[in-house]
Amino acid sequence: MESLENIIQAIDFVLKYVHEGIVIADRTGSVVYVNEANERITGLDNKKVLGKKVIDVVPNSSLIDVIKSGKEKLGVNTKVGDKYVYSNIVPIRKNSEIIGSISIFLDMTEVENLTRELKEAKQKINFLSKQLSGFIGDKDFIVGKSPKMQKVLQISQKAAGVISNVLITGESGTGKEVVARYIHKNSPRKNKPFIAVNCGAIPETLLESELFGYEPGAFTGANPKGKKGLFEKADGGTIFLDEIGDMPLPLQVKLLRVLQDNEIRRLGGEHKIKLDVRVISATNKPLEIMVEQGTFREDLFYRLNVIHIKLPPLRERKEDIPIYVEFLIEKIKQRLDKEIHNITSTALRRLINYRFPGNIREMENILEKSIVMDDDGIIDLDDLPEFLSLETKQNGFYIDFEADWPALKDMEKIIIEKTLVAFPNRTKAAKVLGISRATLYRKMKELGLN
Repeated sequence: MESLENIIQAIDFVLKYVHEGIVIADRTGSVVYVNEANERITGLDNKKVLGKKVIDVVPNSSLIDVIKSGKEKLGVNTKVGDKYVYSNIVPIRKNSEIIGSISIFLDMTEVENLTRELKEAKQKINFLSKQLSGFIGDKDFIVGKSPKMQKVLQISQKAAGVISNVLITGESGTGKEVVARYIHKNSPRKNKPFIAVNCGAIPETLLESELFGYEPGAFTGANPKGKKGLFEKADGGTIFLDEIGDMPLPLQVKLLRVLQDNEIRRLGGEHKIKLDVRVISATNKPLEIMVEQGTFREDLFYRLNVIHIKLPPLRERKEDIPIYVEFLIEKIKQRLDKEIHNITSTALRRLINYRFPGNIREMENILEKSIVMDDDGIIDLDDLPEFLSLETKQNGFYIDFEADWPALKDMEKIIIEKTLVAFPNRTKAAKVLGISRATLYRKMKELGLN
Protein backbone atom coordinates (compact mmCIF):
# COMPACT_ATOMS: atom_id res chain seq x y z
CA MET A 1 0.00 0.00 0.00
CA GLU A 2 2.83 2.30 0.92
CA SER A 3 4.48 1.64 -2.48
CA LEU A 4 1.32 2.72 -4.36
CA GLU A 5 1.09 5.91 -2.29
CA ASN A 6 4.74 6.67 -3.04
CA ILE A 7 4.13 6.22 -6.76
CA ILE A 8 1.11 8.55 -6.63
CA GLN A 9 3.00 11.19 -4.65
CA ALA A 10 5.86 11.07 -7.13
CA ILE A 11 3.64 11.80 -10.15
CA ASP A 12 0.82 13.80 -8.52
CA PHE A 13 2.12 17.10 -9.94
CA VAL A 14 1.63 15.62 -13.42
CA LEU A 15 -1.67 13.81 -12.85
CA LYS A 16 -3.55 16.79 -11.53
CA TYR A 17 -2.88 18.82 -14.67
CA VAL A 18 -3.89 16.10 -17.11
CA HIS A 19 -7.04 16.93 -19.11
CA GLU A 20 -8.31 13.34 -18.95
CA GLY A 21 -9.96 11.94 -15.84
CA ILE A 22 -7.80 9.64 -13.70
CA VAL A 23 -8.85 7.16 -11.01
CA ILE A 24 -6.45 4.84 -9.17
CA ALA A 25 -7.58 1.89 -7.07
CA ASP A 26 -5.41 -0.21 -4.74
CA ARG A 27 -5.27 -4.01 -4.72
CA THR A 28 -8.34 -4.15 -2.43
CA GLY A 29 -10.44 -2.20 -4.91
CA SER A 30 -10.53 1.03 -2.91
CA VAL A 31 -10.20 4.40 -4.61
CA VAL A 32 -6.91 5.96 -3.49
CA TYR A 33 -6.57 8.76 -6.05
CA VAL A 34 -8.77 10.93 -8.26
CA ASN A 35 -7.70 14.06 -10.15
CA GLU A 36 -9.72 17.24 -10.65
CA ALA A 37 -10.76 16.21 -14.16
CA ASN A 38 -12.63 13.23 -12.68
CA GLU A 39 -15.09 15.55 -10.97
CA ARG A 40 -15.53 17.65 -14.14
CA ILE A 41 -16.12 14.62 -16.35
CA THR A 42 -18.23 12.36 -14.11
CA GLY A 43 -19.96 14.95 -11.96
CA LEU A 44 -19.03 12.91 -8.85
CA ASP A 45 -17.69 14.69 -5.76
CA ASN A 46 -14.04 13.68 -5.39
CA LYS A 47 -14.20 13.95 -1.59
CA LYS A 48 -17.02 11.40 -1.50
CA VAL A 49 -15.26 9.07 -3.92
CA LEU A 50 -11.88 8.82 -2.19
CA GLY A 51 -11.62 5.80 0.15
CA LYS A 52 -14.77 4.18 -1.24
CA LYS A 53 -14.83 0.80 -2.91
CA VAL A 54 -14.87 1.14 -6.70
CA ILE A 55 -17.92 -1.16 -7.03
CA ASP A 56 -19.85 1.11 -4.63
CA VAL A 57 -19.14 4.17 -6.78
CA VAL A 58 -19.27 2.65 -10.27
CA PRO A 59 -20.67 -0.90 -10.07
CA ASN A 60 -19.73 -1.81 -13.65
CA SER A 61 -16.18 -0.41 -13.52
CA SER A 62 -13.42 -2.55 -15.03
CA LEU A 63 -10.78 -1.43 -12.50
CA ILE A 64 -11.42 -4.52 -10.36
CA ASP A 65 -11.28 -6.86 -13.39
CA VAL A 66 -7.85 -5.50 -14.31
CA ILE A 67 -6.56 -5.97 -10.73
CA LYS A 68 -7.76 -9.56 -10.71
CA SER A 69 -6.61 -10.54 -14.21
CA GLY A 70 -3.50 -8.41 -14.45
CA LYS A 71 -4.45 -7.64 -18.07
CA GLU A 72 -5.05 -4.17 -19.47
CA LYS A 73 -8.41 -3.14 -20.90
CA LEU A 74 -8.39 -0.54 -23.63
CA GLY A 75 -11.26 1.38 -25.19
CA VAL A 76 -13.81 0.51 -22.50
CA ASN A 77 -17.14 2.35 -22.51
CA THR A 78 -18.55 2.75 -19.02
CA LYS A 79 -21.65 4.48 -17.66
CA VAL A 80 -20.92 6.70 -14.67
CA GLY A 81 -24.13 8.21 -13.34
CA ASP A 82 -25.84 9.77 -16.34
CA LYS A 83 -22.64 10.05 -18.36
CA TYR A 84 -20.57 7.70 -20.50
CA VAL A 85 -16.79 7.62 -20.34
CA TYR A 86 -14.20 6.06 -22.67
CA SER A 87 -11.42 4.43 -20.61
CA ASN A 88 -8.04 2.79 -20.89
CA ILE A 89 -7.33 0.74 -17.75
CA VAL A 90 -3.98 -0.87 -16.95
CA PRO A 91 -2.58 -2.69 -13.91
CA ILE A 92 0.06 -1.09 -11.66
CA ARG A 93 2.92 -3.45 -10.75
CA LYS A 94 5.69 -3.39 -8.16
CA ASN A 95 8.33 -6.11 -8.61
CA SER A 96 5.91 -8.12 -10.80
CA GLU A 97 3.23 -7.89 -8.09
CA ILE A 98 -0.05 -6.14 -8.91
CA ILE A 99 -0.61 -3.38 -6.36
CA GLY A 100 -3.51 -1.59 -8.06
CA SER A 101 -4.90 -0.30 -11.35
CA ILE A 102 -5.30 3.06 -13.05
CA SER A 103 -8.09 4.25 -15.31
CA ILE A 104 -7.53 7.15 -17.71
CA PHE A 105 -10.77 8.26 -19.33
CA LEU A 106 -12.52 10.84 -21.49
CA ASP A 107 -16.07 12.10 -21.44
CA MET A 108 -17.75 10.47 -24.44
CA THR A 109 -20.07 13.47 -24.74
CA GLU A 110 -17.02 15.71 -24.83
CA VAL A 111 -15.38 13.50 -27.46
CA GLU A 112 -18.55 13.51 -29.55
CA ASN A 113 -18.79 17.31 -29.25
CA LEU A 114 -15.14 17.67 -30.26
CA THR A 115 -15.71 15.31 -33.20
CA ARG A 116 -18.74 17.33 -34.27
CA GLU A 117 -16.84 20.61 -33.86
CA LEU A 118 -13.93 19.18 -35.86
CA LYS A 119 -16.32 18.12 -38.61
CA GLU A 120 -17.91 21.57 -38.64
CA ALA A 121 -14.46 23.17 -38.67
CA LYS A 122 -13.42 21.02 -41.64
CA GLN A 123 -16.61 21.98 -43.47
CA LYS A 124 -15.95 25.65 -42.73
CA ILE A 125 -12.32 25.34 -43.86
CA ASN A 126 -13.49 23.62 -47.03
CA PHE A 127 -16.02 26.39 -47.65
CA LEU A 128 -13.46 29.13 -46.98
CA SER A 129 -10.93 27.29 -49.13
CA LYS A 130 -13.38 27.31 -52.01
CA GLN A 131 -14.03 31.00 -51.45
CA LEU A 132 -10.32 31.68 -51.24
CA SER A 133 -9.73 29.72 -54.43
CA GLY A 134 -11.65 32.46 -56.15
CA PHE A 135 -8.72 34.78 -55.51
CA ILE A 136 -5.57 32.68 -55.21
CA GLY A 137 -6.76 29.83 -57.41
CA ASP A 138 -6.76 26.09 -57.68
CA LYS A 139 -3.32 25.85 -59.29
CA ASP A 140 -4.48 27.04 -62.73
CA PHE A 141 -8.07 28.17 -62.09
CA ILE A 142 -7.66 31.77 -60.96
CA VAL A 143 -11.13 33.23 -60.67
CA GLY A 144 -10.63 36.80 -59.53
CA LYS A 145 -13.00 39.12 -57.73
CA SER A 146 -15.35 40.27 -60.50
CA PRO A 147 -19.02 39.32 -59.96
CA LYS A 148 -19.14 37.54 -63.32
CA MET A 149 -16.25 35.24 -62.44
CA GLN A 150 -17.53 34.68 -58.92
CA LYS A 151 -20.72 33.40 -60.56
CA VAL A 152 -18.61 31.11 -62.77
CA LEU A 153 -16.96 29.74 -59.61
CA GLN A 154 -20.32 29.13 -57.90
CA ILE A 155 -21.79 27.30 -60.90
CA SER A 156 -18.56 25.27 -61.32
CA GLN A 157 -18.67 24.16 -57.69
CA LYS A 158 -22.30 23.08 -58.06
CA ALA A 159 -21.49 21.29 -61.32
CA ALA A 160 -18.68 19.37 -59.58
CA GLY A 161 -21.19 17.81 -57.20
CA VAL A 162 -23.44 16.28 -59.87
CA ILE A 163 -23.02 14.19 -63.03
CA SER A 164 -25.07 16.40 -65.38
CA ASN A 165 -23.52 17.43 -68.69
CA VAL A 166 -21.87 20.87 -68.78
CA LEU A 167 -21.53 23.30 -71.68
CA ILE A 168 -18.85 25.98 -71.30
CA THR A 169 -19.00 28.90 -73.72
CA GLY A 170 -16.70 31.86 -74.17
CA GLU A 171 -14.23 33.52 -76.48
CA SER A 172 -10.96 31.86 -77.39
CA GLY A 173 -8.41 32.09 -74.59
CA THR A 174 -10.86 32.59 -71.72
CA GLY A 175 -9.89 29.30 -70.04
CA LYS A 176 -12.68 26.88 -70.91
CA GLU A 177 -10.52 23.76 -70.47
CA VAL A 178 -9.18 25.13 -67.17
CA VAL A 179 -12.76 25.36 -65.85
CA ALA A 180 -13.53 21.86 -67.13
CA ARG A 181 -10.50 20.46 -65.29
CA TYR A 182 -11.50 22.34 -62.13
CA ILE A 183 -14.96 20.73 -62.22
CA HIS A 184 -13.43 17.28 -62.72
CA LYS A 185 -10.82 17.72 -59.95
CA ASN A 186 -13.50 18.75 -57.48
CA SER A 187 -15.93 15.97 -58.38
CA PRO A 188 -16.21 12.38 -57.10
CA ARG A 189 -14.52 11.37 -60.40
CA LYS A 190 -11.31 13.25 -59.56
CA ASN A 191 -9.24 10.04 -59.35
CA LYS A 192 -10.55 8.79 -62.69
CA PRO A 193 -9.39 9.84 -66.18
CA PHE A 194 -9.90 13.31 -67.64
CA ILE A 195 -9.70 13.04 -71.43
CA ALA A 196 -9.57 16.26 -73.47
CA VAL A 197 -10.50 16.15 -77.16
CA ASN A 198 -10.30 19.05 -79.60
CA CYS A 199 -13.07 18.23 -82.05
CA GLY A 200 -11.82 20.86 -84.48
CA ALA A 201 -8.25 19.57 -84.60
CA ILE A 202 -9.00 15.99 -85.66
CA PRO A 203 -9.84 15.37 -89.34
CA GLU A 204 -13.49 14.50 -89.91
CA THR A 205 -12.56 11.11 -91.37
CA LEU A 206 -10.71 10.12 -88.17
CA LEU A 207 -12.90 11.73 -85.52
CA GLU A 208 -15.36 8.85 -85.20
CA SER A 209 -12.66 6.20 -84.75
CA GLU A 210 -10.81 8.47 -82.29
CA LEU A 211 -13.91 8.99 -80.16
CA PHE A 212 -15.46 5.51 -80.29
CA GLY A 213 -12.55 3.25 -81.26
CA TYR A 214 -12.53 0.50 -83.86
CA GLU A 215 -12.39 -3.27 -84.18
CA PRO A 216 -9.56 -5.18 -85.97
CA GLY A 217 -9.82 -4.76 -89.75
CA ALA A 218 -12.42 -2.00 -89.51
CA PHE A 219 -10.70 -0.06 -92.29
CA THR A 220 -7.52 -0.07 -94.37
CA GLY A 221 -4.50 0.77 -92.24
CA ALA A 222 -6.28 0.03 -88.96
CA ASN A 223 -4.36 -1.50 -86.09
CA PRO A 224 -4.81 -5.29 -86.41
CA LYS A 225 -5.55 -5.45 -82.68
CA GLY A 226 -8.21 -2.76 -82.84
CA LYS A 227 -8.19 0.34 -80.69
CA LYS A 228 -10.02 1.78 -77.71
CA GLY A 229 -11.72 5.09 -78.36
CA LEU A 230 -11.38 8.16 -76.15
CA PHE A 231 -14.83 7.55 -74.65
CA GLU A 232 -13.69 4.12 -73.47
CA LYS A 233 -10.49 5.59 -72.05
CA ALA A 234 -12.60 8.11 -70.10
CA ASP A 235 -14.81 5.41 -68.56
CA GLY A 236 -15.56 6.29 -64.93
CA GLY A 237 -14.19 9.79 -65.46
CA THR A 238 -14.77 12.85 -67.63
CA ILE A 239 -14.42 13.53 -71.34
CA PHE A 240 -13.95 17.14 -72.40
CA LEU A 241 -15.17 17.83 -75.94
CA ASP A 242 -13.57 21.14 -76.88
CA GLU A 243 -14.73 23.05 -79.99
CA ILE A 244 -17.93 20.98 -80.03
CA GLY A 245 -19.36 23.45 -82.56
CA ASP A 246 -16.91 22.05 -85.15
CA MET A 247 -18.29 18.50 -84.92
CA PRO A 248 -19.74 17.31 -88.26
CA LEU A 249 -23.52 16.71 -88.34
CA PRO A 250 -23.29 12.92 -89.01
CA LEU A 251 -21.12 12.50 -85.94
CA GLN A 252 -23.47 14.68 -83.89
CA VAL A 253 -26.14 12.01 -84.41
CA LYS A 254 -23.84 9.29 -83.03
CA LEU A 255 -22.79 11.45 -80.08
CA LEU A 256 -26.45 12.06 -79.26
CA ARG A 257 -27.05 8.31 -79.16
CA VAL A 258 -24.09 7.83 -76.82
CA LEU A 259 -25.45 10.48 -74.46
CA GLN A 260 -28.91 8.91 -74.52
CA ASP A 261 -27.89 5.28 -74.04
CA ASN A 262 -24.57 5.62 -72.15
CA GLU A 263 -22.99 3.10 -74.49
CA ILE A 264 -20.83 3.09 -77.61
CA ARG A 265 -20.21 0.78 -80.52
CA ARG A 266 -16.73 0.63 -81.99
CA LEU A 267 -16.29 1.31 -85.67
CA GLY A 268 -16.73 -2.03 -87.44
CA GLY A 269 -18.05 -3.65 -84.28
CA GLU A 270 -21.36 -5.35 -83.51
CA HIS A 271 -21.39 -5.28 -79.72
CA LYS A 272 -22.33 -2.30 -77.59
CA ILE A 273 -20.06 -1.29 -74.72
CA LYS A 274 -21.68 0.20 -71.62
CA LEU A 275 -19.86 3.26 -70.26
CA ASP A 276 -20.03 5.68 -67.34
CA VAL A 277 -18.66 8.97 -68.68
CA ARG A 278 -19.37 12.55 -67.63
CA VAL A 279 -19.40 14.90 -70.65
CA ILE A 280 -18.20 18.49 -70.49
CA SER A 281 -18.18 20.34 -73.81
CA ALA A 282 -17.01 23.79 -74.84
CA THR A 283 -17.21 26.16 -77.76
CA ASN A 284 -16.56 29.73 -78.81
CA LYS A 285 -19.30 29.52 -81.42
CA PRO A 286 -22.96 30.62 -80.99
CA LEU A 287 -24.62 27.19 -80.85
CA GLU A 288 -28.12 28.68 -80.55
CA ILE A 289 -27.66 30.46 -83.90
CA MET A 290 -26.13 27.31 -85.40
CA VAL A 291 -29.22 25.37 -84.28
CA GLU A 292 -31.44 27.92 -86.08
CA GLN A 293 -29.25 27.64 -89.18
CA GLY A 294 -29.39 23.83 -89.09
CA THR A 295 -25.64 23.35 -88.64
CA PHE A 296 -25.95 22.00 -85.08
CA ARG A 297 -28.57 19.52 -83.90
CA GLU A 298 -31.12 21.00 -81.51
CA ASP A 299 -31.61 17.75 -79.58
CA LEU A 300 -27.85 17.42 -79.05
CA PHE A 301 -27.65 21.05 -77.94
CA TYR A 302 -30.18 20.41 -75.18
CA ARG A 303 -28.39 17.21 -74.13
CA LEU A 304 -25.10 19.05 -73.77
CA ASN A 305 -26.46 22.27 -72.29
CA VAL A 306 -27.80 21.00 -68.96
CA ILE A 307 -25.46 23.23 -66.94
CA HIS A 308 -24.28 26.30 -68.82
CA ILE A 309 -21.15 28.21 -67.80
CA LYS A 310 -20.43 31.38 -69.72
CA LEU A 311 -16.89 32.72 -69.39
CA PRO A 312 -16.71 36.50 -69.80
CA PRO A 313 -13.88 38.02 -71.86
CA LEU A 314 -11.07 39.70 -69.93
CA ARG A 315 -12.07 43.17 -71.16
CA GLU A 316 -15.36 42.82 -69.24
CA ARG A 317 -13.60 42.17 -65.92
CA LYS A 318 -10.64 44.51 -65.78
CA GLU A 319 -10.62 44.37 -61.98
CA ASP A 320 -9.30 40.80 -62.32
CA ILE A 321 -6.34 41.76 -64.51
CA PRO A 322 -3.92 42.54 -61.59
CA ILE A 323 -4.73 39.13 -60.05
CA TYR A 324 -4.03 37.31 -63.32
CA VAL A 325 -0.86 39.31 -63.93
CA GLU A 326 0.55 38.38 -60.52
CA PHE A 327 -0.34 34.72 -60.96
CA LEU A 328 1.03 34.45 -64.51
CA ILE A 329 4.29 36.25 -63.69
CA GLU A 330 4.89 33.75 -60.88
CA LYS A 331 4.04 30.83 -63.17
CA ILE A 332 6.18 32.03 -66.11
CA LYS A 333 9.25 33.06 -64.09
CA GLN A 334 9.39 29.60 -62.51
CA ARG A 335 9.14 27.94 -65.92
CA LEU A 336 11.82 30.20 -67.41
CA ASP A 337 13.90 30.11 -64.21
CA LYS A 338 14.18 33.89 -64.26
CA GLU A 339 14.06 36.23 -61.28
CA ILE A 340 11.23 38.77 -61.49
CA HIS A 341 10.49 40.82 -58.40
CA ASN A 342 7.69 43.11 -59.45
CA ILE A 343 5.77 44.94 -62.17
CA THR A 344 5.59 48.72 -62.03
CA SER A 345 2.25 50.46 -61.56
CA THR A 346 2.64 52.19 -64.95
CA ALA A 347 3.15 48.86 -66.75
CA LEU A 348 0.23 47.33 -64.89
CA ARG A 349 -2.04 50.22 -65.84
CA ARG A 350 -1.00 49.83 -69.47
CA LEU A 351 -2.14 46.19 -69.29
CA ILE A 352 -5.41 47.17 -67.61
CA ASN A 353 -6.12 49.64 -70.44
CA TYR A 354 -5.53 46.98 -73.11
CA ARG A 355 -8.55 45.09 -74.52
CA PHE A 356 -6.94 41.61 -74.72
CA PRO A 357 -8.79 40.21 -77.76
CA GLY A 358 -6.97 36.92 -77.10
CA ASN A 359 -7.93 37.02 -73.41
CA ILE A 360 -5.87 35.16 -70.80
CA ARG A 361 -3.91 33.18 -73.39
CA GLU A 362 -2.78 36.46 -74.97
CA MET A 363 -1.96 37.93 -71.56
CA GLU A 364 0.30 34.98 -70.81
CA ASN A 365 2.01 35.48 -74.18
CA ILE A 366 2.55 39.21 -73.52
CA LEU A 367 3.91 38.61 -70.03
CA GLU A 368 6.29 35.89 -71.24
CA LYS A 369 7.67 38.27 -73.88
CA SER A 370 8.04 40.97 -71.21
CA ILE A 371 9.86 38.64 -68.80
CA VAL A 372 12.24 37.56 -71.57
CA MET A 373 12.99 41.21 -72.42
CA ASP A 374 13.44 42.32 -68.80
CA ASP A 375 16.96 43.03 -67.50
CA ASP A 376 16.47 44.28 -63.95
CA GLY A 377 13.87 41.96 -62.40
CA ILE A 378 11.13 44.62 -62.62
CA ILE A 379 8.71 44.67 -65.55
CA ASP A 380 8.27 48.24 -66.76
CA LEU A 381 6.79 49.94 -69.83
CA ASP A 382 10.01 49.36 -71.77
CA ASP A 383 9.61 45.59 -71.31
CA LEU A 384 6.04 45.46 -72.68
CA PRO A 385 5.45 44.87 -76.42
CA GLU A 386 5.29 48.14 -78.37
CA PHE A 387 1.87 47.42 -79.85
CA LEU A 388 0.32 47.80 -76.38
CA SER A 389 1.13 51.51 -76.36
CA LEU A 390 -0.26 52.03 -79.87
CA GLU A 391 -3.44 50.07 -79.14
CA THR A 392 -4.06 51.94 -75.89
CA LYS A 393 -3.67 55.32 -77.64
CA GLN A 394 -6.10 54.32 -80.36
CA ASN A 395 -8.83 53.11 -78.02
CA GLY A 396 -10.14 55.87 -75.80
CA PHE A 397 -8.15 58.26 -73.59
CA TYR A 398 -4.46 57.61 -73.23
CA ILE A 399 -2.51 59.05 -70.31
CA ASP A 400 1.22 58.54 -69.83
CA PHE A 401 1.67 57.69 -66.16
CA GLU A 402 5.44 57.21 -66.41
CA ALA A 403 6.30 60.30 -64.38
CA ASP A 404 3.67 60.11 -61.68
CA TRP A 405 -0.05 59.80 -61.10
CA PRO A 406 -1.63 62.94 -62.66
CA ALA A 407 -3.39 65.59 -60.60
CA LEU A 408 -7.15 66.03 -60.90
CA LYS A 409 -6.60 69.25 -62.89
CA ASP A 410 -4.45 67.33 -65.38
CA MET A 411 -7.15 64.70 -65.84
CA GLU A 412 -9.79 67.41 -66.23
CA LYS A 413 -7.73 69.16 -68.88
CA ILE A 414 -7.22 65.94 -70.87
CA ILE A 415 -10.93 65.09 -70.78
CA ILE A 416 -12.03 68.59 -71.83
CA GLU A 417 -9.41 68.67 -74.60
CA LYS A 418 -10.58 65.29 -75.95
CA THR A 419 -14.21 66.37 -75.76
CA LEU A 420 -13.56 69.62 -77.65
CA VAL A 421 -11.77 67.69 -80.38
CA ALA A 422 -14.70 65.29 -80.69
CA PHE A 423 -17.36 68.01 -80.29
CA PRO A 424 -16.09 71.40 -81.55
CA ASN A 425 -19.48 72.98 -80.82
CA ARG A 426 -19.12 74.36 -77.28
CA THR A 427 -22.81 73.86 -76.43
CA LYS A 428 -22.66 70.20 -77.49
CA ALA A 429 -19.34 69.68 -75.66
CA ALA A 430 -20.79 71.12 -72.44
CA LYS A 431 -23.82 68.84 -72.74
CA VAL A 432 -21.65 65.76 -73.25
CA LEU A 433 -19.56 66.71 -70.20
CA GLY A 434 -22.67 67.24 -68.10
CA ILE A 435 -21.88 70.86 -67.26
CA SER A 436 -23.29 74.23 -68.30
CA ARG A 437 -21.84 76.21 -71.21
CA ALA A 438 -20.71 78.91 -68.77
CA THR A 439 -18.91 76.34 -66.59
CA LEU A 440 -17.16 74.93 -69.65
CA TYR A 441 -15.85 78.38 -70.65
CA ARG A 442 -14.70 79.02 -67.07
CA LYS A 443 -12.81 75.73 -66.89
CA MET A 444 -11.26 76.29 -70.33
CA LYS A 445 -9.94 79.64 -69.11
CA GLU A 446 -8.62 78.15 -65.85
CA LEU A 447 -6.89 75.34 -67.72
CA GLY A 448 -5.49 77.54 -70.48
CA LEU A 449 -7.61 76.03 -73.24
CA ASN A 450 -8.90 79.29 -74.80
